[in-house]
Amino acid sequence: MAEPLRGTPQPPREPRRPLVPRDFPGCRAVHLPVEELADYEGRIEYWEARTGTAMVLAEPATLYHEAPSAGVVALVEMIAQARGSKILALGSASLVQFGVEGQREVLMQPDAMFFLDRPWPRGRTIDVDAGPLPDVLLEVDHTTDVRRRKLEVYASWGLPEVWVEVPAPEWMAPRSAGRPGLTIYLLEGGGYVESAVSRAFPGWRAAEIHRALNEETKSDGTVAALRRVGRALGKATGTSPDDDPFLGAERAESRSEMLRENLRQTLAARNIRVTEAVEVWLSGVTSVKRSARFLEAAVRCRDADDFLRRVRPAGDAPPDDG
Repeated sequence: MAEPLRGTPQPPREPRRPLVPRDFPGCRAVHLPVEELADYEGRIEYWEARTGTAMVLAEPATLYHEAPSAGVVALVEMIAQARGSKILALGSASLVQFGVEGQREVLMQPDAMFFLDRPWPRGRTIDVDAGPLPDVLLEVDHTTDVRRRKLEVYASWGLPEVWVEVPAPEWMAPRSAGRPGLTIYLLEGGGYVESAVSRAFPGWRAAEIHRALNEETKSDGTVAALRRVGRALGKATGTSPDDDPFLGAERAESRSEMLRENLRQTLAARNIRVTEAVEVWLSGVTSVKRSARFLEAAVRCRDADDFLRRVRPAGDAPPDDG
């Protein structure tokens, strides 16, 4: 745990008030002493060492609860590809407040959390005093309501942005969390204020996130929003889709195939037959860095053999050599 700076006022430690079970709707209280915490396999909404009490979901997590968590991770991964750099997504990882002697004092597990930039967290849990803290937390309120207590704790820990999703697909079973929708909470002056748009993901609106999380297939509007947000993030970091290893490779292959097809069409338009030897050469074109030279050869050549001589001046040199 990070040592506090001398003379620097420290925020109040949790828990700042007694644990009241009704502050955790949809949960039940379970006695869980600190020595049993590491072996507990269920998901914990809130745990405190002072009373050895964990608040856990009253009913097991279901598809209704898990689908939005998995969905937002997939959406953020697409944004990361459009940005051109990784965004770390964690599901149900533990945020822990440690005491001065390294003992756990309070633990909470959001449904998902996102770290936009390095350094990534290390270790089995995330130390809320030492950091790094996630840029965004997601909470899914299907039968729960995080506004009663969890938001208060997140604010005291300085979590900058929290999304609370109340799912609404047509197949969703009856819920008790209120009207469907996604609410974005931004930390301002030690407390949260509602916002229609994300601060961490610039331009991504709450209504767009909610729609994306509840679609069976991604709409054109959702795809456009993901690309828009990813490009905005990339502009700030100086990266683009070409910097993403997977998407960059796909885009490079697409450009190469477009070049190959342009060469075929140029030769065909000039009534020059694309011979088997030309096709073999074209299959080796995996880069567009010499596209101007190759296209000029297709425009100026007399026949297929002359085309190959122009694009392979060194005889057997591969098309992308050098």
